[in-house]
Amino acid sequence: MTNFLEEGKRVEQSFAKDWLLNPIFATKEEDMREHWDVKGLLDWLEDGVLKFDVKGMKKINRQDSEAQSTYTWIEGKNVLGKDGWIKGGADYIAFERLDRWIVAKRTELLALVQKKCKENEFKEGKGVYEIYQRQDRLDKLTLVPFTHIIALESTWCLPKCS
Repeated sequence: MTNFLEEGKRVEQSFAKDWLLNPIFATKEEDMREHWDVKGLLDWLEDGVLKFDVKGMKKINRQDSEAQSTYTWIEGKNVLGKDGWIKGGADYIAFERLDRWIVAKRTELLALVQKKCKENEFKEGKGVYEIYQRQDRLDKLTLVPFTHIIALESTWCLPKCS
């Protein structure tokens, strides 16, 4: 069985192979401090080099047997209590799905999460737009439906090629 770091690298490489021209992968320090995995050009977009934070499919609960495609966890604070990847340096977040990539503009996704959590009065819990903190950790996560991410103006749904 591959560990989560190896799986993460596989997902990053798969996205880069599918969609990026001249990909450059982040160093360990860039990944940890700036929260991006790979940068490169999209041949159909004239925005120049863009940075992507690539996310593999996730389980809702650690004990779940399979990853799912309905929701994703958004990290507001990491396990050290520092800004999570949604507040990082990536231009876009690329979410792996079974047959496609959902690619959302990070700042637009951040605005959605902040708005929905505020409307939910920053309720604590493990539900949609609730603030969840794992025991003995400083992280803050919220569960977001992919239907909301797909509905964002700047989100792309791209087929998986590899």
